[in-house]
Amino acid sequence: MLLIHPPVYAEGMIDPNTADPFVSTEEETEVDAETAAAIEKGIEAADEGRVVSSDQVRKLITDWISKFSTQNRP
Repeated sequence: MLLIHPPVYAEGMIDPNTADPFVSTEEETEVDAETAAAIEKGIEAADEGRVVSSDQVRKLITDWISKFSTQNRP
């Protein structure tokens, strides 16, 4: 039988074969009402199919960076 040991950098990581991707291992984080409402609004938009592709997001980010980096600074 061949034993394969995980690389050193993987020590302490969760075994991907036993981890449930739908169960968070992170502690809960409290958010204010405005943030919670924005998150719910985003989830509803995604559920309705109102989403943006990763290619579109890359273009938007490039546009935003360009816009804000070219503004006149005092």
